Amino acid sequence: MSTSFASAYLGPYRLLNVVNTGQTSRLWQAYDDDERRYVGIKTLQERFIRDSQQVYFLKREYEVAGPLDHPLVMKIHSFGFDKKVPYLVMEWCSAPNLKMLLNRGYEQIAPYMKQIVPQMVEALVYFHSKGWIHRDVKPDNYVFSEETGLKLIDFALAQQKPNFISKMFGSKVHGTASYMSPEQIQGKAVGESADIYSLGCTFFELIAGRPPYTGGSINDLLQKHISSAIPPITARNTNVTPEMAEVVRLCLAKDPKDRPRTSKDLYDMVRTIRVYKKTPKNSDVN
Repeated sequence: MSTSFASAYLGPYRLLNVVNTGQTSRLWQAYDDDERRYVGIKTLQERFIRDSQQVYFLKREYEVAGPLDHPLVMKIHSFGFDKKVPYLVMEWCSAPNLKMLLNRGYEQIAPYMKQIVPQMVEALVYFHSKGWIHRDVKPDNYVFSEETGLKLIDFALAQQKPNFISKMFGSKVHGTASYMSPEQIQGKAVGESADIYSLGCTFFELIAGRPPYTGGSINDLLQKHISSAIPPITARNTNVTPEMAEVVRLCLAKDPKDRPRTSKDLYDMVRTIRVYKKTPKNSDVN
């Protein structure tokens, strides 16, 4: 399915235009002729259409999120095939993800952090309450705009609670290296605390402008998550409040027992917290 297929159909959905292209998939704006509404359609890129693992992940999103209904979680409508092309149908949301906003400039996110931080946690509280661990919390998997608000997206790697071993398709550990908890990297059982760690990495990046750890290789980066000291966020942004800096530090604890016990506990910590001492500017991030 290439961009030349715009104005073609997948089932009853008329493809209008590609709005985002990821490593394995594309997101389209489409029109549902039956329901007379705009929807988002996720399709696999051409080289992955017959990839059983990627098709599984696409279907998995529907299996996980289809029953969910919360304003801070992307609504997934259906999964289907048309001429052997798999596709996922979701609510239409034109908001960019937080990584895209951060890449446009720090000032794109900073004024909304007081709103974004508790809502990011609230979305996970709901997700966890339905028995799921997300396992890929990162700026890319939250979309936000002032008009539409914030939504948690991308549920392909989610696992059910209680803690299951985080390996799928053999020995490969799935996730995103810059945000993976030590226990997820080591292939151990994961719980809410793994998502809390990833959220701590996400908070760090949104406030400091980069993730807490970087490395010369993937293995180097993963090892830093396991054994390197927690970098103080105040060294990267002196404008962050002591309260928010402590939240980030707790979320990034190596031992899950040292993090907030549940996402609800974390929400109670951040729902009224001040993120910044003053309205931030670009110069506040070194």
